[in-house]
Amino acid sequence: MPGISGRIKDDIRENKIQYLLLVFFLIVGITSGTFSVAHMRPGEKTALSGYMELVFEAVNTQQIDYLGVFFHSLIQDTVLFGMMAVFSMSFLGIPFIAAVITAKGFFVGFTSAVLAVNFGFSGFAAIIFSTFIPNLVFLPCIVKAGELCVNNCVAVFRTRKIPGTARDRLVNARPHLKKMLAAYLLSVLGVLLETLLTPSLIRML
Repeated sequence: MPGISGRIKDDIRENKIQYLLLVFFLIVGITSGTFSVAHMRPGEKTALSGYMELVFEAVNTQQIDYLGVFFHSLIQDTVLFGMMAVFSMSFLGIPFIAAVITAKGFFVGFTSAVLAVNFGFSGFAAIIFSTFIPNLVFLPCIVKAGELCVNNCVAVFRTRKIPGTARDRLVNARPHLKKMLAAYLLSVLGVLLETLLTPSLIRML
């Protein structure tokens, strides 16, 4: 464990600018998602509350397909990491990577705000168990993947004038893609936590 914590500290120290920028975009997304709910029109809030009631009623009256929920979340997770990996193959991909992380933050903030507004104290419990705990695993994986992608974008830019085929570029990107795969596999733990916690918690609200 001391070795792992030391490597994490060294990684953050060496890439602190990248991490600060990515966390900034993540916070911007979370804040935007929260304020978007707070500034909804009364009719929009009513419609959203009605939709949430239908979702909760369906969960409470039907058998939960945990496997289906898991694969649905896993597909979203895979698409997210896949998009970041594709964007990391070009220097121009940096703004898109920032946009992906901001979008993830927006959905986290939006979901948390919806639960808090519609369910009061129970909503805060839902935020902790169905949003906060899974994202303790998921968000660091996203930020780490973003850092890897930004660094690879910069590396691609620095080597842009070196002659090489598409196959050569793919071979050079292998170490980066392996690290991305490791971050993705760790994020699956967050997906698993979300799958197990969210439906069960909805039944308790």
